[in-house]
Amino acid sequence: MPEEAKNKPKRYDIDGYDVVTNAIKDLLNDFPGLLEGESIKFSTLEEESGISFYPISGAVIATETTSVTGKVNQLCNYPFYVVYRTSADSQNSKIDIKEFLDNLGKWLEKQSITIDGEVKKLKDYPMLTENREITEIARQTPAYLDSISEGNVQDWVISLALKYRNIFYKNR
Repeated sequence: MPEEAKNKPKRYDIDGYDVVTNAIKDLLNDFPGLLEGESIKFSTLEEESGISFYPISGAVIATETTSVTGKVNQLCNYPFYVVYRTSADSQNSKIDIKEFLDNLGKWLEKQSITIDGEVKKLKDYPMLTENREITEIARQTPAYLDSISEGNVQDWVISLALKYRNIFYKNR
């Protein structure tokens, strides 16, 4: 890797952060594996239970090209993870939570999953505003037990990355 690339500071799509965060929240809450009344919240967990997602770094601009006409084409990465917190300690509940998170990851990758005997598959990612478009969501890890705290409260985690394209014209 060239030396200047190593030292180049990360740039962020600041305006895209809220747009993408809200789209992820809506998409996660459309997951067919959620139980009635269950939801995946943004950066919020109860002491002993809940499901939440947390962005890792915001929307990082991975690549950017600018044409002679001023058209800017950015490919951005939005890494995040989903945490499933539980105080249930049976072997079956652990298996169920891992399966839930792994199915969530597969579904976000547009793979078929089976929920209650029915095959489900995500057809399209939500539309973003301002010429942003989700191109891919991919698992970075399988689901795993991240931590056990006081009272045997467990945090199960899956790490994901959303990639999107942002196209706009620079002011001329």
